[in-house]
Amino acid sequence: MRKLFKKKDDTVKILNSVCPEERQIKWQETEFSALVYFGLNTFVGKEETYGNVEANAFFPTDINIPDWISTFKNAGMKGAILTVKHHDGFCLWRTKTTDYSVANSPYLDSKGDIFREFTDACREGGLKAGFQFSLCDRNTDKSGKELDDLICDQLTELLTEYGNIYEVKFDLDGEKNHEYDMKRYVNLIRKLQPDAAIVNGPDVRHIGNKKAICRPEEWNVIKPVNNLQKITRINPDKENTYRTPDGAGQMELDLGSRKALKKANSLCWQPVVVDYSIRDSWFYNRYEDEVSMFLQNLKKLYFSVVGANASLELGIPVDQRGQIHDAEKLTLDSFGIDMKILTKNPLLKDSEIFANCGGDSIRNLLKEDSDGFNSGKTDSPIEITINFKEEKIIKLISLGENIKTGQQIEQFSIYTLEGKKFKKAETHGAVGYKKLILPKKPMVTSAIKIVIEKTREFATLKNLEIYSA
Repeated sequence: MRKLFKKKDDTVKILNSVCPEERQIKWQETEFSALVYFGLNTFVGKEETYGNVEANAFFPTDINIPDWISTFKNAGMKGAILTVKHHDGFCLWRTKTTDYSVANSPYLDSKGDIFREFTDACREGGLKAGFQFSLCDRNTDKSGKELDDLICDQLTELLTEYGNIYEVKFDLDGEKNHEYDMKRYVNLIRKLQPDAAIVNGPDVRHIGNKKAICRPEEWNVIKPVNNLQKITRINPDKENTYRTPDGAGQMELDLGSRKALKKANSLCWQPVVVDYSIRDSWFYNRYEDEVSMFLQNLKKLYFSVVGANASLELGIPVDQRGQIHDAEKLTLDSFGIDMKILTKNPLLKDSEIFANCGGDSIRNLLKEDSDGFNSGKTDSPIEITINFKEEKIIKLISLGENIKTGQQIEQFSIYTLEGKKFKKAETHGAVGYKKLILPKKPMVTSAIKIVIEKTREFATLKNLEIYSA
Protein backbone atom coordinates (compact mmCIF):
# COMPACT_ATOMS: atom_id res chain seq x y z
CA MET A 1 0.00 0.00 0.00
CA ARG A 2 1.20 3.50 -0.84
CA LYS A 3 2.30 5.47 2.18
CA LEU A 4 0.26 8.57 2.93
CA PHE A 5 3.21 10.78 3.78
CA LYS A 6 6.20 11.19 1.45
CA LYS A 7 8.17 13.21 3.97
CA LYS A 8 7.87 14.51 7.51
CA ASP A 9 6.35 17.86 6.50
CA ASP A 10 3.51 16.08 4.69
CA THR A 11 2.49 14.39 7.93
CA VAL A 12 1.58 17.48 9.90
CA LYS A 13 0.20 19.34 6.89
CA ILE A 14 -2.38 16.66 6.20
CA LEU A 15 -3.19 15.89 9.82
CA ASN A 16 -3.70 19.58 10.58
CA SER A 17 -6.14 19.91 7.68
CA VAL A 18 -8.63 17.68 9.55
CA CYS A 19 -10.70 19.84 11.90
CA PRO A 20 -14.06 19.45 13.65
CA GLU A 21 -17.38 20.81 12.50
CA GLU A 22 -19.13 23.29 14.80
CA ARG A 23 -21.61 20.69 16.07
CA GLN A 24 -18.72 18.46 17.16
CA ILE A 25 -17.06 21.34 19.02
CA LYS A 26 -20.31 22.20 20.83
CA TRP A 27 -20.85 18.53 21.66
CA GLN A 28 -17.36 18.12 23.15
CA GLU A 29 -17.78 21.30 25.18
CA THR A 30 -20.63 19.54 27.00
CA GLU A 31 -18.06 17.17 28.59
CA PHE A 32 -20.30 15.51 31.21
CA SER A 33 -23.93 14.46 30.72
CA ALA A 34 -26.63 12.27 32.24
CA LEU A 35 -27.88 9.31 30.22
CA VAL A 36 -31.32 8.59 31.71
CA TYR A 37 -32.85 5.12 31.57
CA PHE A 38 -36.59 5.00 32.23
CA GLY A 39 -39.33 2.92 30.60
CA LEU A 40 -41.35 -0.26 30.83
CA ASN A 41 -38.25 -2.17 31.93
CA THR A 42 -38.21 0.01 35.05
CA PHE A 43 -41.58 -1.34 36.17
CA VAL A 44 -40.90 -5.03 35.60
CA GLY A 45 -37.36 -5.03 37.03
CA LYS A 46 -35.58 -6.19 33.86
CA GLU A 47 -32.77 -4.89 31.71
CA GLU A 48 -34.48 -6.01 28.52
CA THR A 49 -38.00 -6.95 27.53
CA TYR A 50 -39.36 -8.05 24.18
CA GLY A 51 -42.19 -5.73 23.27
CA ASN A 52 -44.81 -7.85 25.01
CA VAL A 53 -45.13 -5.98 28.33
CA GLU A 54 -48.39 -4.07 28.23
CA ALA A 55 -48.19 -0.29 27.99
CA ASN A 56 -50.33 0.12 31.11
CA ALA A 57 -47.40 -1.20 33.18
CA PHE A 58 -45.84 2.26 32.81
CA PHE A 59 -47.23 4.11 35.82
CA PRO A 60 -44.83 6.36 37.77
CA THR A 61 -46.50 7.42 41.02
CA ASP A 62 -44.50 10.52 41.99
CA ILE A 63 -42.46 11.66 39.01
CA ASN A 64 -40.29 14.75 39.37
CA ILE A 65 -38.38 15.52 36.18
CA PRO A 66 -37.29 19.05 37.19
CA ASP A 67 -35.62 17.43 40.19
CA TRP A 68 -33.69 15.12 37.82
CA ILE A 69 -32.34 18.15 35.99
CA SER A 70 -31.51 19.97 39.23
CA THR A 71 -29.56 16.92 40.43
CA PHE A 72 -27.64 16.71 37.16
CA LYS A 73 -26.83 20.40 37.28
CA ASN A 74 -25.62 20.14 40.87
CA ALA A 75 -23.19 17.44 39.72
CA GLY A 76 -21.73 19.80 37.10
CA MET A 77 -23.36 18.15 34.11
CA LYS A 78 -24.09 20.31 31.08
CA GLY A 79 -26.36 17.94 29.16
CA ALA A 80 -29.02 15.28 29.67
CA ILE A 81 -30.02 12.48 27.30
CA LEU A 82 -33.26 10.52 27.71
CA THR A 83 -33.63 6.96 26.43
CA VAL A 84 -36.89 7.66 24.59
CA LYS A 85 -37.13 4.16 23.08
CA HIS A 86 -35.32 1.00 24.13
CA HIS A 87 -35.25 -2.36 22.32
CA ASP A 88 -38.80 -3.17 23.43
CA GLY A 89 -40.13 -0.37 21.21
CA PHE A 90 -42.02 1.48 23.96
CA CYS A 91 -41.99 5.23 23.26
CA LEU A 92 -41.76 7.88 25.98
CA TRP A 93 -43.38 10.49 23.75
CA ARG A 94 -46.87 10.81 22.24
CA THR A 95 -46.07 9.21 18.91
CA LYS A 96 -48.54 8.75 16.09
CA THR A 97 -46.56 5.78 14.74
CA THR A 98 -47.59 3.13 17.30
CA ASP A 99 -49.97 2.46 20.17
CA TYR A 100 -47.03 1.20 22.22
CA SER A 101 -46.29 4.46 23.98
CA VAL A 102 -46.82 6.60 27.05
CA ALA A 103 -50.03 7.88 25.41
CA ASN A 104 -51.60 4.48 26.10
CA SER A 105 -50.43 4.19 29.69
CA PRO A 106 -52.22 5.32 32.86
CA TYR A 107 -49.67 8.11 33.35
CA LEU A 108 -51.60 11.42 33.60
CA ASP A 109 -54.71 9.60 32.41
CA SER A 110 -53.00 8.81 29.10
CA LYS A 111 -52.24 12.50 28.49
CA GLY A 112 -48.59 12.47 29.53
CA ASP A 113 -45.47 13.01 27.43
CA ILE A 114 -42.25 12.21 29.28
CA PHE A 115 -39.96 13.59 26.59
CA ARG A 116 -41.81 16.92 26.52
CA GLU A 117 -41.52 17.26 30.29
CA PHE A 118 -37.85 16.31 29.99
CA THR A 119 -36.96 18.84 27.27
CA ASP A 120 -38.95 21.59 29.00
CA ALA A 121 -37.14 20.89 32.29
CA CYS A 122 -33.75 20.93 30.53
CA ARG A 123 -34.43 24.33 28.99
CA GLU A 124 -35.68 25.76 32.28
CA GLY A 125 -32.70 24.29 34.13
CA GLY A 126 -30.08 25.42 31.61
CA LEU A 127 -29.03 21.95 30.37
CA LYS A 128 -28.75 20.78 26.78
CA ALA A 129 -31.33 18.13 25.85
CA GLY A 130 -30.76 15.01 23.77
CA PHE A 131 -32.19 11.54 23.31
CA GLN A 132 -31.06 7.95 22.90
CA PHE A 133 -32.99 5.90 20.35
CA SER A 134 -32.80 2.14 19.84
CA LEU A 135 -32.88 1.04 16.23
CA CYS A 136 -34.00 -2.39 17.40
CA ASP A 137 -37.80 -2.46 17.92
CA ARG A 138 -39.20 -5.73 19.23
CA ASN A 139 -42.81 -4.54 19.25
CA THR A 140 -43.20 -4.04 15.53
CA ASP A 141 -43.54 -6.66 12.81
CA LYS A 142 -42.39 -4.21 10.16
CA SER A 143 -39.29 -5.01 8.15
CA GLY A 144 -37.33 -3.72 5.19
CA LYS A 145 -38.29 -0.27 3.93
CA GLU A 146 -41.35 -0.18 6.19
CA LEU A 147 -39.10 -0.45 9.25
CA ASP A 148 -36.86 2.33 7.93
CA ASP A 149 -39.99 4.43 7.33
CA LEU A 150 -41.10 3.82 10.92
CA ILE A 151 -37.71 4.87 12.28
CA CYS A 152 -37.70 8.03 10.15
CA ASP A 153 -41.26 8.93 11.14
CA GLN A 154 -40.35 8.57 14.81
CA LEU A 155 -37.15 10.58 14.42
CA THR A 156 -39.12 13.29 12.63
CA GLU A 157 -41.50 13.61 15.58
CA LEU A 158 -38.65 13.81 18.06
CA LEU A 159 -36.69 16.33 16.02
CA THR A 160 -39.54 18.70 15.11
CA GLU A 161 -41.81 18.85 18.16
CA TYR A 162 -39.44 19.25 21.14
CA GLY A 163 -37.17 22.20 20.46
CA ASN A 164 -33.39 22.16 20.01
CA ILE A 165 -31.70 18.78 20.38
CA TYR A 166 -27.94 18.73 20.91
CA GLU A 167 -27.43 14.97 20.61
CA VAL A 168 -29.08 12.04 18.88
CA LYS A 169 -27.58 8.84 20.21
CA PHE A 170 -28.26 5.62 18.34
CA ASP A 171 -28.38 2.47 20.46
CA LEU A 172 -26.98 -0.14 18.08
CA ASP A 173 -27.49 -3.17 20.34
CA GLY A 174 -30.33 -5.66 19.94
CA GLU A 175 -31.14 -7.80 16.93
CA LYS A 176 -29.19 -7.22 13.74
CA ASN A 177 -31.57 -8.88 11.28
CA HIS A 178 -32.13 -5.66 9.35
CA GLU A 179 -29.75 -3.55 7.27
CA TYR A 180 -30.57 -0.19 8.83
CA ASP A 181 -30.52 2.70 6.35
CA MET A 182 -28.12 4.81 8.40
CA LYS A 183 -27.45 7.21 5.54
CA ARG A 184 -31.15 8.02 5.34
CA TYR A 185 -31.38 8.60 9.10
CA VAL A 186 -28.31 10.83 9.07
CA ASN A 187 -29.62 12.94 6.19
CA LEU A 188 -32.93 13.36 8.00
CA ILE A 189 -31.26 14.51 11.21
CA ARG A 190 -29.03 16.92 9.29
CA LYS A 191 -32.11 18.41 7.64
CA LEU A 192 -34.24 18.76 10.78
CA GLN A 193 -31.58 19.49 13.44
CA PRO A 194 -28.30 20.36 11.70
CA ASP A 195 -26.65 21.30 15.01
CA ALA A 196 -27.34 17.92 16.64
CA ALA A 197 -24.32 15.63 17.02
CA ILE A 198 -25.01 12.03 16.01
CA VAL A 199 -23.43 9.59 18.47
CA ASN A 200 -22.61 6.09 17.22
CA GLY A 201 -22.84 7.67 13.79
CA PRO A 202 -20.80 10.21 11.81
CA ASP A 203 -20.03 12.73 14.55
CA VAL A 204 -19.02 10.78 17.67
CA ARG A 205 -17.63 7.30 18.22
CA HIS A 206 -18.04 4.99 21.20
CA ILE A 207 -14.94 4.18 23.24
CA GLY A 208 -15.10 0.56 22.06
CA ASN A 209 -15.29 -1.24 25.41
CA LYS A 210 -17.77 -1.58 28.26
CA LYS A 211 -15.28 -0.87 31.05
CA ALA A 212 -15.01 2.88 30.41
CA ILE A 213 -11.26 2.60 29.82
CA CYS A 214 -9.81 5.26 27.55
CA ARG A 215 -6.69 4.75 25.51
CA PRO A 216 -3.34 6.08 26.74
CA GLU A 217 -3.83 8.78 24.08
CA GLU A 218 -7.22 9.66 22.61
CA TRP A 219 -6.83 11.29 19.21
CA ASN A 220 -9.74 12.84 17.32
CA VAL A 221 -8.06 12.65 13.91
CA ILE A 222 -8.41 9.01 12.93
CA LYS A 223 -9.29 6.71 10.05
CA PRO A 224 -13.05 6.51 9.34
CA VAL A 225 -15.10 3.33 9.72
CA ASN A 226 -17.55 4.11 6.89
CA ASN A 227 -18.59 6.85 4.49
CA LEU A 228 -20.97 8.50 6.97
CA GLN A 229 -18.10 10.50 8.44
CA LYS A 230 -16.89 13.73 6.84
CA ILE A 231 -13.79 12.36 5.14
CA THR A 232 -10.59 14.11 4.13
CA ARG A 233 -9.41 12.07 1.17
CA ILE A 234 -5.66 12.14 0.70
CA ASN A 235 -5.57 11.08 -2.92
CA PRO A 236 -8.83 11.94 -4.74
CA ASP A 237 -8.01 9.40 -7.44
CA LYS A 238 -8.04 6.50 -4.99
CA GLU A 239 -10.87 4.91 -3.03
CA ASN A 240 -11.28 5.55 0.66
CA THR A 241 -10.20 2.84 3.06
CA TYR A 242 -11.78 2.24 6.45
CA ARG A 243 -10.72 0.82 9.78
CA THR A 244 -12.59 -1.94 11.57
CA PRO A 245 -14.89 -0.37 14.20
CA ASP A 246 -14.13 -0.99 17.84
CA GLY A 247 -16.33 -3.34 19.82
CA ALA A 248 -17.18 -7.03 19.68
CA GLY A 249 -14.29 -7.77 22.01
CA GLN A 250 -11.63 -5.74 20.24
CA MET A 251 -10.24 -2.27 20.72
CA GLU A 252 -7.33 -0.72 18.87
CA LEU A 253 -5.07 0.97 21.40
CA ASP A 254 -3.61 3.46 18.94
CA LEU A 255 -5.95 5.21 16.52
CA GLY A 256 -4.31 8.55 15.91
CA SER A 257 -0.54 8.60 16.26
CA ARG A 258 1.60 9.33 13.23
CA LYS A 259 2.57 5.67 13.14
CA ALA A 260 -1.05 4.53 13.20
CA LEU A 261 -1.96 6.83 10.31
CA LYS A 262 1.11 6.53 8.11
CA LYS A 263 -0.62 4.18 5.63
CA ALA A 264 -4.04 5.81 5.71
CA ASN A 265 -5.53 7.39 2.62
CA SER A 266 -8.58 8.86 4.32
CA LEU A 267 -9.05 10.66 7.65
CA CYS A 268 -11.90 12.09 9.70
CA TRP A 269 -12.47 14.02 12.91
CA GLN A 270 -14.40 11.93 15.42
CA PRO A 271 -14.27 12.51 19.20
CA VAL A 272 -15.12 9.77 21.64
CA VAL A 273 -17.89 9.14 24.18
CA VAL A 274 -17.78 6.88 27.22
CA ASP A 275 -21.12 5.75 28.63
CA TYR A 276 -21.16 3.97 31.95
CA SER A 277 -23.94 3.34 34.44
CA ILE A 278 -23.80 4.56 38.02
CA ARG A 279 -25.18 1.07 38.91
CA ASP A 280 -24.43 -2.40 37.61
CA SER A 281 -27.63 -2.22 35.53
CA TRP A 282 -28.85 0.49 33.19
CA PHE A 283 -32.48 0.33 34.30
CA TYR A 284 -33.53 0.65 37.93
CA ASN A 285 -33.42 -2.50 40.04
CA ARG A 286 -34.24 -2.22 43.73
CA TYR A 287 -31.74 -4.96 44.58
CA GLU A 288 -28.94 -2.55 43.59
CA ASP A 289 -29.98 0.23 45.97
CA GLU A 290 -27.07 -0.54 48.27
CA VAL A 291 -24.41 -1.03 45.60
CA SER A 292 -24.60 2.25 43.71
CA MET A 293 -21.32 3.82 42.60
CA PHE A 294 -19.34 5.36 45.45
CA LEU A 295 -18.20 8.98 45.22
CA GLN A 296 -14.50 8.08 44.91
CA ASN A 297 -15.28 5.74 42.00
CA LEU A 298 -17.24 8.46 40.20
CA LYS A 299 -14.35 10.87 40.66
CA LYS A 300 -11.91 8.30 39.29
CA LEU A 301 -14.21 7.67 36.32
CA TYR A 302 -14.60 11.39 35.61
CA PHE A 303 -10.89 12.18 35.60
CA SER A 304 -10.02 9.10 33.55
CA VAL A 305 -12.59 10.02 30.88
CA VAL A 306 -13.17 13.78 30.76
CA GLY A 307 -9.52 14.28 31.65
CA ALA A 308 -8.45 12.16 28.68
CA ASN A 309 -10.08 14.07 25.80
CA ALA A 310 -13.34 12.10 25.98
CA SER A 311 -16.88 12.96 27.09
CA LEU A 312 -18.65 11.06 29.87
CA GLU A 313 -22.33 10.12 29.69
CA LEU A 314 -23.22 8.71 33.08
CA GLY A 315 -26.12 6.24 33.09
CA ILE A 316 -28.78 7.22 35.63
CA PRO A 317 -31.63 4.76 36.30
CA VAL A 318 -34.92 6.37 37.41
CA ASP A 319 -37.06 4.32 39.81
CA GLN A 320 -40.75 3.32 39.68
CA ARG A 321 -41.78 6.54 41.40
CA GLY A 322 -40.18 8.50 38.59
CA GLN A 323 -37.38 9.80 40.78
CA ILE A 324 -33.64 9.42 41.12
CA HIS A 325 -32.91 7.19 44.11
CA ASP A 326 -31.42 8.86 47.19
CA ALA A 327 -28.19 6.86 46.80
CA GLU A 328 -27.51 8.38 43.37
CA LYS A 329 -28.64 11.86 44.43
CA LEU A 330 -26.21 11.81 47.33
CA THR A 331 -23.32 10.69 45.11
CA LEU A 332 -24.07 13.26 42.40
CA ASP A 333 -24.56 16.12 44.85
CA SER A 334 -21.34 15.18 46.67
CA PHE A 335 -19.43 14.98 43.40
CA GLY A 336 -20.54 18.49 42.48
CA ILE A 337 -19.48 19.81 45.89
CA ASP A 338 -16.09 18.08 45.68
CA MET A 339 -15.42 19.52 42.22
CA LYS A 340 -16.30 23.02 43.41
CA ILE A 341 -13.89 22.63 46.33
CA LEU A 342 -11.17 21.28 44.04
CA THR A 343 -11.48 24.21 41.62
CA LYS A 344 -12.22 27.05 44.04
CA ASN A 345 -8.67 28.43 44.00
CA PRO A 346 -7.58 29.11 40.39
CA LEU A 347 -4.10 30.59 40.16
CA LEU A 348 -3.59 31.83 36.62
CA LYS A 349 -5.34 35.21 36.93
CA ASP A 350 -3.08 36.40 39.75
CA SER A 351 0.12 34.85 38.38
CA GLU A 352 2.82 36.01 35.99
CA ILE A 353 2.71 34.03 32.76
CA PHE A 354 5.36 33.92 30.04
CA ALA A 355 5.96 31.96 26.84
CA ASN A 356 9.10 31.64 24.74
CA CYS A 357 7.09 31.98 21.52
CA GLY A 358 3.68 33.04 20.27
CA GLY A 359 4.12 36.71 21.08
CA ASP A 360 1.51 38.22 23.36
CA SER A 361 -1.07 35.54 22.52
CA ILE A 362 -0.20 33.87 25.83
CA ARG A 363 -2.15 36.71 27.46
CA ASN A 364 -5.27 35.53 25.63
CA LEU A 365 -5.48 32.65 28.09
CA LEU A 366 -6.62 35.22 30.65
CA LYS A 367 -9.40 36.56 28.40
CA GLU A 368 -12.87 35.13 28.03
CA ASP A 369 -14.17 34.12 24.58
CA SER A 370 -10.73 34.21 22.99
CA ASP A 371 -9.01 31.51 20.96
CA GLY A 372 -6.20 31.45 23.51
CA PHE A 373 -2.51 30.88 22.88
CA ASN A 374 -1.02 29.94 19.53
CA SER A 375 2.70 29.25 19.37
CA GLY A 376 2.97 29.68 15.63
CA LYS A 377 5.10 27.31 13.56
CA THR A 378 8.12 26.18 15.53
CA ASP A 379 10.67 23.38 15.59
CA SER A 380 11.70 24.11 19.19
CA PRO A 381 10.06 23.08 22.46
CA ILE A 382 7.42 25.54 23.64
CA GLU A 383 7.92 26.73 27.20
CA ILE A 384 5.14 28.33 29.23
CA THR A 385 6.15 29.54 32.68
CA ILE A 386 3.64 30.40 35.40
CA ASN A 387 4.99 32.24 38.43
CA PHE A 388 2.63 32.17 41.42
CA LYS A 389 4.84 34.63 43.39
CA GLU A 390 4.52 32.47 46.48
CA GLU A 391 4.57 28.77 47.33
CA LYS A 392 1.38 26.86 46.48
CA ILE A 393 0.13 23.28 46.85
CA ILE A 394 -0.99 22.22 43.38
CA LYS A 395 -4.12 20.04 43.31
CA LEU A 396 -5.17 20.06 39.65
CA ILE A 397 -3.84 21.19 36.27
CA SER A 398 -6.23 21.59 33.32
CA LEU A 399 -5.15 22.10 29.70
CA GLY A 400 -7.16 22.26 26.50
CA GLU A 401 -6.24 22.89 22.89
CA ASN A 402 -8.16 25.15 20.54
CA ILE A 403 -9.61 22.25 18.58
CA LYS A 404 -10.94 24.58 15.88
CA THR A 405 -7.43 24.25 14.42
CA GLY A 406 -7.29 20.48 15.01
CA GLN A 407 -5.22 18.53 17.52
CA GLN A 408 -1.47 19.20 17.61
CA ILE A 409 0.13 18.49 20.99
CA GLU A 410 1.79 15.07 21.09
CA GLN A 411 3.89 15.29 24.29
CA PHE A 412 4.44 17.73 27.13
CA SER A 413 6.10 17.77 30.53
CA ILE A 414 5.45 19.67 33.73
CA TYR A 415 8.36 21.13 35.69
CA THR A 416 8.21 22.54 39.21
CA LEU A 417 10.56 25.14 40.63
CA GLU A 418 12.71 23.61 43.35
CA GLY A 419 15.10 26.14 44.80
CA LYS A 420 16.44 28.03 41.80
CA LYS A 421 15.98 25.26 39.23
CA PHE A 422 13.03 23.69 37.43
CA LYS A 423 12.83 19.92 37.77
CA LYS A 424 10.65 17.60 35.70
CA ALA A 425 7.67 16.29 37.67
CA GLU A 426 5.78 14.26 35.05
CA THR A 427 5.29 13.76 31.31
CA HIS A 428 2.08 13.26 29.32
CA GLY A 429 0.99 12.62 25.74
CA ALA A 430 -1.87 13.95 23.62
CA VAL A 431 -4.03 16.78 24.99
CA GLY A 432 -7.00 17.48 22.71
CA TYR A 433 -10.07 19.31 24.01
CA LYS A 434 -9.22 18.67 27.65
CA LYS A 435 -6.44 17.12 29.71
CA LEU A 436 -6.88 16.95 33.48
CA ILE A 437 -3.86 16.19 35.64
CA LEU A 438 -4.04 15.20 39.28
CA PRO A 439 -0.36 15.30 40.32
CA LYS A 440 1.09 11.84 40.86
CA LYS A 441 3.31 13.20 43.63
CA PRO A 442 2.72 16.26 45.83
CA MET A 443 3.52 19.51 44.01
CA VAL A 444 4.53 22.30 46.40
CA THR A 445 6.12 25.09 44.39
CA SER A 446 6.09 28.80 43.60
CA ALA A 447 6.27 28.29 39.82
CA ILE A 448 5.48 25.75 37.15
CA LYS A 449 6.86 25.37 33.66
CA ILE A 450 4.89 23.51 30.98
CA VAL A 451 7.17 22.37 28.19
CA ILE A 452 5.43 21.19 25.02
CA GLU A 453 8.07 18.93 23.56
CA LYS A 454 6.38 17.34 20.53
CA THR A 455 3.78 18.98 18.30
CA ARG A 456 2.32 18.72 14.85
CA GLU A 457 4.00 21.88 13.57
CA PHE A 458 2.55 24.27 16.20
CA ALA A 459 0.58 24.22 19.44
CA THR A 460 -2.48 25.97 20.81
CA LEU A 461 -3.98 26.29 24.27
CA LYS A 462 -7.49 27.62 24.57
CA ASN A 463 -7.76 26.65 28.22
CA LEU A 464 -5.10 26.51 30.91
CA GLU A 465 -5.73 26.59 34.63
CA ILE A 466 -3.93 25.49 37.76
CA TYR A 467 -5.78 25.00 41.03
CA SER A 468 -4.28 25.06 44.50
CA ALA A 469 -5.39 23.88 47.91
